[in-house]
Amino acid sequence: MSAPDQELGTSFDPLAAMDAMGPEELERAMEFLASVSNALFPDGPPLPDQLTWPDRAEVAALTADGQQRSTEERLRAAEVRFATLVEQIPAVTFMAVLGEGENEMYVSPHVEQLLGYTQEEWLSDPFLWYSRLHLEDRQLWNEEFARGCRTGGPFRAECRFRARDGREVWVHGEARLVRDGQGRPQFLQGVAFDITESKEAQKLLLESAVHQARVDEELEIARRVQAALVPESPTLPGLEMAVVMQPADEVGGDYYDVQPTDFGGWIAIGDVSGHGLNAGLVMLMLQSAMLTVQQSLPDAMPAEALGVVNHVIFKNVAERLKRNEYVTSNLLRYERNGRVTFAGGHQYIVVCRSDGTISRVQTPGPWLGIGGVMPHTKNYELDLAKGDVMILYTDGIIEARDRHGDLYEMDRLCSTLQDARSSSVAEIRDAIMASVRAFMHVQDDDMTLLVLRYVG
Repeated sequence: MSAPDQELGTSFDPLAAMDAMGPEELERAMEFLASVSNALFPDGPPLPDQLTWPDRAEVAALTADGQQRSTEERLRAAEVRFATLVEQIPAVTFMAVLGEGENEMYVSPHVEQLLGYTQEEWLSDPFLWYSRLHLEDRQLWNEEFARGCRTGGPFRAECRFRARDGREVWVHGEARLVRDGQGRPQFLQGVAFDITESKEAQKLLLESAVHQARVDEELEIARRVQAALVPESPTLPGLEMAVVMQPADEVGGDYYDVQPTDFGGWIAIGDVSGHGLNAGLVMLMLQSAMLTVQQSLPDAMPAEALGVVNHVIFKNVAERLKRNEYVTSNLLRYERNGRVTFAGGHQYIVVCRSDGTISRVQTPGPWLGIGGVMPHTKNYELDLAKGDVMILYTDGIIEARDRHGDLYEMDRLCSTLQDARSSSVAEIRDAIMASVRAFMHVQDDDMTLLVLRYVG
């Protein structure tokens, strides 16, 4: 039909078109026609009378016996086709004649599927629709209907109706006022759709969004509280210090604290099992308990202090919250002369001596929160000489994984520390963190690192 020399109106010869096709093209065309046929006639091959339209094309004006149809018969056939079209639309169509002396209404049979009342019931009671309209939506409907009448439409509203079985059905209605040539209203025509599922989905999405907003707000508050409770730039006499704490979630379960005292100071580091909001809550309890013990028992040794802290954590977490989080932690009592007394069960303390020698100091104590009474906890000691660098860290550092699942491990940590030992504590911290980030694929645990150099 697109060829330049083809005349407008030339009939189409399907057999000739098929002959012009290649085998593959013909096969694809037949497959397409078969799929269309299966979609239109799922019960099997169509009958001949399902493929003919006697009121269409050249036989449109003929009766079954070949006689000429009257104008009335042709109009009746058109009305039947129009009614069939309207009644098969998957929505409720309606019309109200507004002309002088006329009182005609129409509503399509789909109204019964929508609200449970038959077409006859709607047509026999012109006010049925208004009685089923939700009381809270009537004002909206009235205002929108009045606006639509003033402007000629379209009138649009989304309102709730009460179905026969008591269900609440959301309906989206649209209508337009049709006027004659002199501006007089002739009829109101419109369509209505069931949008209940859409409204319920919107409600769920809104509730989910509101819930998430509240969670995000609570997380932000917890994050700010946590950030405010850990020292940003801690200092102790005789020590240079640099720290970093990077949670895997908005709120982390890692903990550290530094508290100056007359003898030197307390240094604490800990890791709550898991991470996220629950771990962050336990971390805040740990920080509060540690600070209370350090302030109330300034002369206590670390093992004694951890016994009190463990009692608080166990009572709050296990007995009151009914949760099973535990804490690995170290509490260090630093003295100005370089002596460090420590207790607890956590990661190795790594010390890089001024000559480059690396010492890995084990911390074999029990975890916090496992039981109400801690097993016997011992105090251990190490001494720092001038220029020695000590690092404390959580397992998010040494258990960082690469793409293949391999761990960063202690050897890489010690090697990086050894290479950077002559740098400032801030540069050592940054070198270690850069090494970990370059190695790991995704951060899936909290990471905390304290770098301390004894300067005497």
